[in-house]
Amino acid sequence: MSAPRLDEQRIAAARLWGALRFPYLASAVFASRVVTAPGLGTIAVDRSWRLYMDPAVVDEWSAAEIGSVLVHHVGHLLRDHAARAQQLGIDESSEMAWVAAADAEINDDLVDADVSFPVEPILPTALGCEPGRFAEDYFRAIRDKPEFCAGECGSGAHGRGRRWELNADGIPQINPASAHLLRCKVASEIRSCAGNLPGTVPLGWQRWADALLEPKVDWRRALAAEVRAGVASVAGCVDYSYMRPSRRASVTGDVIMPALRKPLPTVAIVIDTSGSMSDDLLAAAVAEVKGILQGVGLDRDHLHVLSCDAYVHKVQRITSARQIELRGGGGTNMGAGIDAALQLRPSPSLIVVLTDGYTPWPADGPKRARVVVGLVGAGHWPAPSWARCVRIEEVT
Repeated sequence: MSAPRLDEQRIAAARLWGALRFPYLASAVFASRVVTAPGLGTIAVDRSWRLYMDPAVVDEWSAAEIGSVLVHHVGHLLRDHAARAQQLGIDESSEMAWVAAADAEINDDLVDADVSFPVEPILPTALGCEPGRFAEDYFRAIRDKPEFCAGECGSGAHGRGRRWELNADGIPQINPASAHLLRCKVASEIRSCAGNLPGTVPLGWQRWADALLEPKVDWRRALAAEVRAGVASVAGCVDYSYMRPSRRASVTGDVIMPALRKPLPTVAIVIDTSGSMSDDLLAAAVAEVKGILQGVGLDRDHLHVLSCDAYVHKVQRITSARQIELRGGGGTNMGAGIDAALQLRPSPSLIVVLTDGYTPWPADGPKRARVVVGLVGAGHWPAPSWARCVRIEEVT
């Protein structure tokens, strides 16, 4: 009796369905090789990007249902759930809880796309968790609750090999280096699709692509480095001044000689107070900046805070972040805030702009001051090329 064969036309239709419904995932959907797995009872994936399909299941499910499962497994592979499971030390006792958590992370981005799952999908709400979190968050919430378990997704989801995966001997696989390149390609396609067609890519996939293409750094260290560099570039400068006579004047007779003068930097913090900004987030970010400035020895007389939306509402000299009064809520123009900062006396040598980036910028930066832009929030509006940019995505 011959072994059952897969319906290749239905599998091709399923791949096409997934590529048309999720075009930014098409490269990954078509990358996996298919392995026939009679009796498996489902569709699964291994760490080498090979798909295991039970012919009976393929005959029973529709092309849309198979396509939904393929996209689901692509989520496991792209988000590298197998490697993340190993980092957590997932073993036989915690394997099913981890797969449930990983499924919830993926399905959270699929349910709004009107997909046709052949079985009821696991969602964050079913685990008693908030949507939009990571699999690790869901796993910590359910790891001690045996009632939460998931179906068999294969080692591509949990990293633990299965006996039926031996059937793939001789079937081409994707090695880790090629898998990384494929992830980068998909991440670029996600960004392109999200930029050209806003609202078509789920937030979870956008977050994944951004994290892969722009690995998250400690913004506090990055901001501190930029601010200290700006302060040091001015504090390290010296110039001659006739305000104080030179110590060598006693030996030069009637010739008046200037003395060397080392300026103390003045810093202006321009806060975007337009309607899209969070007061708590900005106050916390300003507190970080003020801590940095105090660390380099600046006092109240050399620190100004400007509240600005389309124009500047208030200029303050502060000794504590609690004293900040945020006024505004209208349009946004950080150029007006920078211009107002340059009118202060003494003129600032460093201007720190805290904004979500949704603002017009001057064509050219100020010549008398260094500008550091702290982009607050998860948006990805560009900063001007003449400024130093630090992305502040989360403040606790």
